Amino acid sequence: MAMASSKSQLHRLHPREYANFTYAYLVLSRRSGGVSIGVNLNLDKLCNFDCPYCQVDRTTPGRKQVLDLPRIREEVEALLESVDDQGVCRLPMFEAVPDAEKKLQDIALSGDGEPTMVPEFADVCALLHEIQLHRSDLEFKLVLITNGTLLDRSKVQAGIEALLSRNGEVWAKLDAGTEAWYQQVNMSRVSLDHVESNLVGLGRNWPFKIQSFFCTMEGKGWDEEEIAAYLNRLARLRASGARILEVQLYTLARRPADSRIAGVKLSFLEEMLGRIANLKIPARVYASAE
Repeated sequence: MAMASSKSQLHRLHPREYANFTYAYLVLSRRSGGVSIGVNLNLDKLCNFDCPYCQVDRTTPGRKQVLDLPRIREEVEALLESVDDQGVCRLPMFEAVPDAEKKLQDIALSGDGEPTMVPEFADVCALLHEIQLHRSDLEFKLVLITNGTLLDRSKVQAGIEALLSRNGEVWAKLDAGTEAWYQQVNMSRVSLDHVESNLVGLGRNWPFKIQSFFCTMEGKGWDEEEIAAYLNRLARLRASGARILEVQLYTLARRPADSRIAGVKLSFLEEMLGRIANLKIPARVYASAE
């Protein structure tokens, strides 16, 4: 990957590729607060969401895959070697970024689809936990970025337990309040009520963060009914005993797959921030999607 000329460009550009690596890549992440090593578990681009705002190019087919765990280990460990004893990533691509802003923050399971769908998910989580224990000289989290649809599966829960056993977090998606809007922006056979139930189970076992993407489709979407339904879901999660570390509020930053999608104004996100604060749930606005 060529060196970007500014921090703002690095924030906007999040290609899931690095050098000749297959699985591991690097991004400068606002939500992480520094450098994140991504691990793409979905080279096949399989996902049980079909979000019209998705940044993954599905006009070209994904690759057939059986995950190569030794290769994942090799690539992640190679990227960790670029981090100095102060936690600063010393790769040329981050040369324009001040040291304080390019510290390694996490290794994130993300990618071109839903990472919990892959059969090897729990094995990958155990592998990353081993790497984290081995590199005790570095302080970083292990993060799962998920749409929350499969959190009730025992193998997924086993993987999450390994991922979070030392220092880790789950970032789970909640983009809607009503089933109707959910089917517009996430388009899944798994219902929104099922996702909410999964988040309750997750939050009772482990504190987690919610990622909420706000957009409009042909100018429609977040009316007062939708906002109220969304806030009610957050309130139910909290009342159920789910421990929410933060709600991450963000909107469109790059060209979406569907031209009907548009971002919302910063003022709308700030209004939502205030209404979520009234529920006594921590929240933060991130100026653009990552």
